[in-house]
Amino acid sequence: MQSNNYFYSSPNYFFDYKKPFTWTNHVVHYQQHELANRKIEERNENRMANVMPWLLSMSLLGFQQFAAHPGIAPISRELEAPIFPLRDSSAGNPVSYEKLSTPTSCDSYGNSLENKLAGTTERNNILYGSTPITAGRFFQSNNRDYARNIGDVFKNNAHSINQLEFHGFNYDLNHEPVEDEYVGPAMSLVYAWSTVDFEFNNIEERDQAIFDGDYIAENNLPLGLEIHQNRVFITLPKWKEGIPVTLATVPRYSKTKSPKLKPYPDWDWNMSDKCDDLTSVFRIQVDECDRLWVLDSGVTNIARKPTQSCPPALYIFDLRTDKLIKKYTLPQEQVKQDSLFTNIVVDIRDGDCGGAIAYLSDVWRFGLIVYDFYKDSSFRFEHHLFFPDPLAAKYELHGIKFQWTDGIFGIALSPIDIHDDRTLFFHPMSSFREFAVSTSVLRDKRMVDHNTDKFIPIGRPRAKDYGHSSGSVVDRNGVMFFNMVTRDSVWCWDTRKEYIPENLGVIGTSNISLVFPNDIKVDHEEEQSVWMISNRLPMYLYENLDSSKINFRIFKAHVKDAVKDTICDPDHVVPDYGQGYDETC
Repeated sequence: MQSNNYFYSSPNYFFDYKKPFTWTNHVVHYQQHELANRKIEERNENRMANVMPWLLSMSLLGFQQFAAHPGIAPISRELEAPIFPLRDSSAGNPVSYEKLSTPTSCDSYGNSLENKLAGTTERNNILYGSTPITAGRFFQSNNRDYARNIGDVFKNNAHSINQLEFHGFNYDLNHEPVEDEYVGPAMSLVYAWSTVDFEFNNIEERDQAIFDGDYIAENNLPLGLEIHQNRVFITLPKWKEGIPVTLATVPRYSKTKSPKLKPYPDWDWNMSDKCDDLTSVFRIQVDECDRLWVLDSGVTNIARKPTQSCPPALYIFDLRTDKLIKKYTLPQEQVKQDSLFTNIVVDIRDGDCGGAIAYLSDVWRFGLIVYDFYKDSSFRFEHHLFFPDPLAAKYELHGIKFQWTDGIFGIALSPIDIHDDRTLFFHPMSSFREFAVSTSVLRDKRMVDHNTDKFIPIGRPRAKDYGHSSGSVVDRNGVMFFNMVTRDSVWCWDTRKEYIPENLGVIGTSNISLVFPNDIKVDHEEEQSVWMISNRLPMYLYENLDSSKINFRIFKAHVKDAVKDTICDPDHVVPDYGQGYDETC
């Protein structure tokens, strides 16, 4: 459903309003970038990975086109490397603190701006938009949105509202970190589990599954989600052994916060060893035609010894009958050695269900597959913007340090624009940048090959450090929501505005409840809500989850409430920023 309040114009990538506004014909133009077009040989004849993509990835840092424009630094301190407790995950010692160097400001502009606002209501404004201020320090309260002094966490100014000042809440070098379950005034907790259980047919079957090792409770980790009418769909990839179900549902209006998961479509689809059934699903997509698109990676034992147990496949179910409409197995030539297909978005125009186009991302081998439902065919292509940034491959989350070289991961579609087109936004997991391409370029392989320069980076890095984002989604009004996995938070961006840190808002954050927010979706209701799942994935992979505590949570927020009084609100107009910060100073 297309909003009537704006139009989105591509390939110039800018939004504007159709209705009169406070600024006449106000348009924010995105700066255009020219990209180096390089042909990359993916593998040699021995099927060994070619080092050229990595060399190209690193060489991008030297290209003049990718150099940041020098300028002032009005927010450099807000999104510098975060300050938070550091702990070596291999050590058994209590949490210790390392004193970090103070971020450097490149110019006096930032200080002068802060001084200018120091005595104004804008400087001491509100957390999450419209939350009243109190004089108290953070403390436990049943009414948290009225019980915190937010001056140390968020700050407002004429250019930036609802932005994080630090990586986590309540950090003080002289005190233990305060754990905070509160996420935000718009957020409501829908589900919470310490471990996941399933609706077995009877207790004997459950006991037998435990005895046989088919069900090991602590190995089951919810990861993807989707919403359709009265059901919430949840995926459980086969990270380890003992995961009997890879796709399940829970009631949207459950009597309990921790319902048992019901296999979808049924147990036979999940427990079979045949490749005709489901194997290992990461993410799914519900389209406007009441169909569920299931991207099955076919990879099992991912955390320990990844095994391609079955070919990657796309399953499409009719949600009115829960029957399979179509299965499409990806051609062998489109699946690379060690491919891992983890994300999917579906593009439907004017209610043409038969003309659906699906985009599937290969996070480990940096490719995108375009599937045409009508033709029942697909093609694969690569682009250097799909590759991870080697400088963003270092992660740290609550003291756990690790390295991931994950490529294209988050993919999201804009609303239909005035040219009857959509923009595909995408980013590698190991990157701090967002990229975009018009979907008109992606209709066939020849078009892609002749338009590699249409893939562009947009704006500036979302953060100078710890800017990793997993899933992303765009609502009907063109507002993007995305998970910041190393900042325990969910951010937003009004895609009419330039993609720069000043224009990024925060709709929720918690160092307990949003530890590694993984997947994020907007539902199909007339008044849309944004849904997100957090699952503490690094703790699951590199440590052990504590089954005495809540590990998995699903939140939802009405879109209008989430963006109210933030920079992401479509009704909030920002001035021209001129030059951005100089990240090389």
